[in-house]
Amino acid sequence: MIRWPFWAGGCFVALAVLFATPAPTAADEALAALPPSQPIRPQIQIPFQEGENFKFVIRWGAITGGYSTLSVLEPDDVAGHKALHLVSEAHSTGLVNTIYPVNDRNEAWLDTQAFSSLRYEKRIREGKYHVHEIVVLDQVLHKFFRNEWREGRPKPEWSEGPIPPNVLDIFGSLYYIRSMPLAVGKSFTIDVQSGEKVWPLVVNVKKRQRIKVKAGKFDCFLVEPILRQPGIFISKGKKMEVWMTADERHIPVLMRAEVFIGHVSAELVSMPEPPLSSRFASLLEPLKNIAH
Repeated sequence: MIRWPFWAGGCFVALAVLFATPAPTAADEALAALPPSQPIRPQIQIPFQEGENFKFVIRWGAITGGYSTLSVLEPDDVAGHKALHLVSEAHSTGLVNTIYPVNDRNEAWLDTQAFSSLRYEKRIREGKYHVHEIVVLDQVLHKFFRNEWREGRPKPEWSEGPIPPNVLDIFGSLYYIRSMPLAVGKSFTIDVQSGEKVWPLVVNVKKRQRIKVKAGKFDCFLVEPILRQPGIFISKGKKMEVWMTADERHIPVLMRAEVFIGHVSAELVSMPEPPLSSRFASLLEPLKNIAH
């Protein structure tokens, strides 16, 4: 079976109808027991806000395989933590959908103070491959709790283990990188929890480049994430590249990964401006009565 690779839970999705929601688990109970976290990382500037929604077209070479979205929803209260709620959805289209229908949904909840992961959930349906995984990351006790349901298995698979401080899930790592002060020649390492392991993800900022995609022309940093171990994002010996805007938002406008044959790309199609918050919207009310 050929799996479409994805990075950070959303842009290289395996091309994703939602799987049935299981009953609450011990992982959810563990999350409810977490005390509010304390800021550990230096305060960072969050370059995105509620209402942000990016749409990507996914291509395998010249073939359009589907569409993907990256969205920032209204913040959630996660057991006393104010958490950013990030969602990625993708679905296959056309011939790909006929041959190998795929629908994915990935969600992540990041603590707004420590900017670390509290919870990650993915629901994947790719052909006959159906998976629903929930991971809770206890940033106080430094442990993860994971439950995975897989089609064809008689019962869920439960696991738990240690995590380093401020670990991130796969999806959340993309948004963390967006918050970093990117500069050509700079490198940094992120601890990423996936499955039953924690992987060091090395991120290199390769160069600055102006590129054109369907959504327009953008001045970008070319960012290359590299795993010290293969198997999470891309296969051994394959390359992953992400073009992020060189402004303060660091919007991912093009992502490309080498696969078994050729490469898969996710290209930004549209990026509607987020709606104004209620606080700023109220300031505009008086302007509506001004004669032009």
